[in-house]
Amino acid sequence: MSDLTAFGLEPRDSPEDDDENELSETVSETWSECVDCEYVGYEVKARLQHSVPLCTACFAEREGLL
Repeated sequence: MSDLTAFGLEPRDSPEDDDENELSETVSETWSECVDCEYVGYEVKARLQHSVPLCTACFAEREGLL
């Protein structure tokens, strides 16, 4: 981690959370949630003419590809 005190930022101690909570927070901050099935993952994204995030399966279902 870089020393950012020169920019007016003070170092903070990270809270003592267990690894599972940290992982779930990281996943929800990094990846989007599908609006249809609520799946959270790397393949969830806004596709073609849909402005809402969809997973691969829900996108295929909406487009009639299944």
